[in-house]
Amino acid sequence: MSGPIENVPTWLVDWGLVTIIDKRTTGARSRRETANDGGHGLTDRGASTGADGDSAGGSVGYARPPIASRFKPGKSGNPRGRPRNSRNLKTIIQGALIAPVVLREGARKRSISKLEGIVLKQIESALKGNEKAALATLKMAAQVGLLEAPEGAGETPTLSASEQEMVNELLLKRPKRRRSKSRR
Repeated sequence: MSGPIENVPTWLVDWGLVTIIDKRTTGARSRRETANDGGHGLTDRGASTGADGDSAGGSVGYARPPIASRFKPGKSGNPRGRPRNSRNLKTIIQGALIAPVVLREGARKRSISKLEGIVLKQIESALKGNEKAALATLKMAAQVGLLEAPEGAGETPTLSASEQEMVNELLLKRPKRRRSKSRR
């Protein structure tokens, strides 16, 4: 190899970050260079090599930094730790959902949390006939336990004879649904 190329710092050449190509070669790496480093170009050119061909501190490459730049035993990679008052995603979302928003109901204004506003909007959409909103509202109610029977409601109400007669008539009058072909 010849001396350093113009406009290239010598430390790049010394560390092996820039390969100086001899004008007599075709510009490609030789087969010997590729075979020595496994075809990856991951060699520590500055380290001394032992008898077995490995560098004195082991091989250098992916997930194997040079020994001089590895963390020392007993020292952390994050010595100062997490900064104070830094917030994680949960606290950011929580803060955004409990932030107040002004709701207008006719001429009256009141302040509610954004979470409460989302729930009210979902219920309003469900009452207007949006089936997805209705299912989502029922799912929310079930998750918080609103659809469970109260403790004292274990008794089943008994119907009088006239009420039972009316229920039977309604069940008989109800037309049978046809199953759609896609559900069979």
